[in-house]
Amino acid sequence: MKLIKRYFLLLLAVVSLASCSVSKHLPKDSYLLDKVNVVSSDKSYSSSDAQPNLRQTPNTRVLGLFRWPLRIYCLSGSSDNIVNRVLQKRGEAPRIYSEESTQESVAGIRRDLVNKGYLKANVEAITNTKGRKATVTYFVEPKELYTIRSLRYRGMDTQLVDCVRSDSVHSLLQPGVAFNTSLFSKERTRIVDFLHDKGYYSIQKENVSFIADTARLSTEVDVTINLRQQSHTYMIDSVYYEYSDTPFMRENLLPSHSFIRPGQLYSAKRVRDTYNSYNRFGAVKYTNISFNATSDSTLDCHIVVTPAKRMSTSIELDGTNTAGDLGMSAALSFTNRNLFRGSELMTLKLRGAYETITQLQDYSGDHYIEYGADLGINFPKLILPFVGDETLAHSKATTQLDLQWNSQDRPEFVRRVLSGAWSYLWNVNSYTQHRYDLLGVNFVSVPVKDQYFIDHYLDQYNSRNSIMKFNYEDLFIARTGYTFYHNSQPTILDRSKLFAYYSVRAGIETAGNALSLLSKALGVPKDSLGRYRVGGIAYAQYVKADFALTTNLNINERSALVAHFSAGVAYPYGNARMLPFEKRYYAGGANSVRGWSLRSLGPGSYVTRDGTIDYINQSGDLKLFASLEYRPHLFWKVDGALFVDAGNIWTIYDYDDQPGGQFRQDSFLQQIAVAYGAGVRLNLGFIVVRFDGGMKAINPAYSDDVMHYPIIHPNIKRDFAWHFAVGYPF
Repeated sequence: MKLIKRYFLLLLAVVSLASCSVSKHLPKDSYLLDKVNVVSSDKSYSSSDAQPNLRQTPNTRVLGLFRWPLRIYCLSGSSDNIVNRVLQKRGEAPRIYSEESTQESVAGIRRDLVNKGYLKANVEAITNTKGRKATVTYFVEPKELYTIRSLRYRGMDTQLVDCVRSDSVHSLLQPGVAFNTSLFSKERTRIVDFLHDKGYYSIQKENVSFIADTARLSTEVDVTINLRQQSHTYMIDSVYYEYSDTPFMRENLLPSHSFIRPGQLYSAKRVRDTYNSYNRFGAVKYTNISFNATSDSTLDCHIVVTPAKRMSTSIELDGTNTAGDLGMSAALSFTNRNLFRGSELMTLKLRGAYETITQLQDYSGDHYIEYGADLGINFPKLILPFVGDETLAHSKATTQLDLQWNSQDRPEFVRRVLSGAWSYLWNVNSYTQHRYDLLGVNFVSVPVKDQYFIDHYLDQYNSRNSIMKFNYEDLFIARTGYTFYHNSQPTILDRSKLFAYYSVRAGIETAGNALSLLSKALGVPKDSLGRYRVGGIAYAQYVKADFALTTNLNINERSALVAHFSAGVAYPYGNARMLPFEKRYYAGGANSVRGWSLRSLGPGSYVTRDGTIDYINQSGDLKLFASLEYRPHLFWKVDGALFVDAGNIWTIYDYDDQPGGQFRQDSFLQQIAVAYGAGVRLNLGFIVVRFDGGMKAINPAYSDDVMHYPIIHPNIKRDFAWHFAVGYPF
């Protein structure tokens, strides 16, 4: 703590010294723009509404308090050397008050008010100076809001007018709506898009205009929509499919996935759907769809596709450090985007890892080796028996086939995992996706176990409820599941004018039910532990459900408030008393309660025997997790974070190996772990590198006040955890 205080005081001293040097960067008779205030006489127009129209704003304040980017800049001197250039590049130059920019801001705010329907709005700016600093206050008086009273349609082509009028229920210009000029532009686009979908190929935005009639003593406006062109519908005569290079896909693939057909009315929606359909083809880089009129009422369509690079390879190298044991891992990936000339995407990845092990004694080996292979093939259509390709081509769905092999060789044991899955994915639109895992199969084998490991660990657990022993037995899993994903479109909250987003993920998975019914029907005998076996191997039976909700409130362009909640429960039954290790939940780590290191929290109030992390026993059947995170922009490409995390995991059954880990309604709230902390994120656009530091606030593993409430009795060595990760936690 003393060391932290010293660094903090040193930082304050540097900032204080820098503050004295701001004036040397100001030209003579100029002022540093210190503050900008917006005062509105009407709550309907707030300071956040005025922000986009301000031509000049003060220097950035980190966390709304400190102008560190400015201080960094002011540490530089006048000489042109590398140190000064770096300080100036990473810092932020003083924002010098400009009267011209102030008047442009006044004009911009008033223009924005008029566009939103406040036609008589008034805006004034008053500047106050003190020393070398200036404060600008904008006084905004919106006055009366003008609204639309009536809507009429007019044009030379009565058939065209009647067509537009038939869709007036979807018009954005309805009686009582504010006279907002942005709505007129959107309504023009909506009308043209509607007509294009009805076959009016030649209609353009310039052909749609508006006339506004305002009464002198009224705030109501009569609007007339004027259609200035005579037009008619067009039919598709012929469709031609072409390749910019040698044909690289099967002959019938492009026509079967096109929504544009001869004999149909021209439709812009069908054109968009065809673009989207071809964009799903990994083998296609570009698509160009064009039309030319063959008569006064017919069109020919030309669809040209350009191939993407068919094959690619990549190599990944990583260094690892597990409790001081060093190692490295490597992965070689190979991709084919047109495997069977039907734009099938095939990915093959070969993985390998090596790590030294220094903390194990009495074992013959001193290293850990892992290797494996992943094969995935994505078909850009549904593959269903007895259903033709033509019927499934427009389903907006894909079929995914996955096959994985993994081997883990440790001094204690050798573990092999063979997995396969057949899945369907439906992309309803850019925001919603459904995934159905028709069948997933996992075969876990532990062919080798060191005798010392058996004698001193596995044989200590004789109960069938032993999690340790269960997870080192051969196991077969046959599962099926469904997952729903949805990301909302950005919306603006009416009262706060803040941008809001949310994402939802929900899924359910079951395993072993079909095998259990089949075993009972065939009269298969049970083993000594009451389990059915397939080929001499016990199989898992469980149901698992997960839910996650994340909301993002963008306070402005530079900061956001993000809330996250997730819950999950997995219930083993029938042929299994406990879950496979791969299906169990864990807590702690960079994406969980960040006051704890990875897999070191829970279940419940469980504490490991020797104080070290126990990956097997520190897992559970149920999880609850919630987090609130404030993400401000600091400077350059660096963002910050302040967060509070809460959650834990529990077991459904009371296992002897995990005392205090069972979920109980009368005590689980007292077992919620809480952490708080801060983080720094380097946002490079294509990747986010994250450093988070979390402190324990409430530790459910202990009952005495000193250990249970670290927030009152903090201890850096005991309660602090560092986390390094790529990407946001949620």
